[in-house]
This record gives sequence, C-alpha cells and structure tokens, in this order.
Amino acid sequence: MNGVTTPMRTAHDVGGWAALWRQTEIPVLRGTAEQIEELRTREDEVDAHLLAPVISADPLMCLKLLAHVSSHRSSRRITDTETATASLVMMGIGPFFRDFGPQPTVQDKLADNPHALHGLMRLLARAQRAAHFALGFAVHRMDLDAEVIHEAALLHDFAEMLLWCHAPALALEIEQRQQADPTLGRCTARRSGRRVGGCPTGFDARLALAGTLGAHQ
Repeated sequence: MNGVTTPMRTAHDVGGWAALWRQTEIPVLRGTAEQIEELRTREDEVDAHLLAPVISADPLMCLKLLAHVSSHRSSRRITDTETATASLVMMGIGPFFRDFGPQPTVQDKLADNPHALHGLMRLLARAQRAAHFALGFAVHRMDLDAEVIHEAALLHDFAEMLLWCHAPALALEIEQRQQADPTLGRCTARRSGRRVGGCPTGFDARLALAGTLGAHQ
C-alpha cells in the first residue's frame, strides 16, 4: 500500500452509498493490524476470548468482522451474530486468520490527508469513549447484553467513519459546514438546498441489517 488516497465518486442516496462501499475494503487502526499479526504467529494459542478484545477495541475492525460474518451466514441460521466474540466462535480462529490477512490501515490510507486522518481518529476516539460508558452502565445494571450494548455504541457512527475513510473530501466539507453553522446536523449541511453529496450518516442501522457492506477481508 502506497498511502495515497484514491479519489472516490460520491452517491446521492442510501442505495448508492451501500453499492459503493460494498466493494471497498475497510482499513483498520495500525495498532489493531499489528496485534492481529502478532497473534497470527501463535494461532494455536489463540481463542475467541483472546482475540475479541483486540477487535472490539477498534470500531472499524469490529465492523469489518461483523459484516464479513453476516455476509457468509448460512441461510439456515435464524439469529444473527451480534458481537465480535460470537462471530469468532461461529467462524473459528483458523478461518479468521485465513480470511483476514494483513490488514490495511487508516494511517496508510489517509497518509496524504492529515486533516481527514485527524477527523477520523477523533471520531474513533469518541466511539470508543461512548462504548466504554455504555459498557459501564450496562454492567452496573447487570444487563445480560452488555457486550451487545458496548458494540452498538461503538458502531453507532460507522457510516461517518466510512465516509472519512473513503470520501475524505466530502467528510471535511460537511465538517466545515457544521463548524460554520453548529445548528446543522451531519446530514443537513446543504449546498443549493440539497444535502452535501447525499451524506450517508444516519442510515447506519439500515446498512447493518441489510448486510450491504458485504465481505471485507
């Protein structure tokens, strides 16, 4: 990978963005990629409970795993896997390392766009912080779905994360419009009465449920 951000055409509605992202590879944090490679060297010692925290600490890697498992789910399986741990148990550690080779990183992808990298890292930090608080409240309430709640908070803004990764110029434009007018939501920044680039943030749940992200190895 050469670190150059490849220009990406924009879409104008949910279906258009889903179609664009279905064929794009999701980059992950460099630290996540390095930890996965370290664990790969001792695959025989690794289980789901050792690998899951590495994945769950990175919203992009967590999204990548859940999308992959969802797209490969058997039609005979009634329920979806909702967490990284459940996904790894269903998938198996060997198949995980086989299907997920060395991972591209956001630091490399956005190396030539430091402002976009900063915007993405800020968003990822916010997601991690929200997930930490959500898990704390769930544990305090002795909620049996604490891990599900944690990952729901972690992935709440995943469409915006993908926008920073794959359409950084558009993400920066939206951010600038928000800064100029703080009353604007992420999808209400407008150009000539239209939403900027058909901004996708806000249809996260629809994308996830429909499995439109496809397989991202």
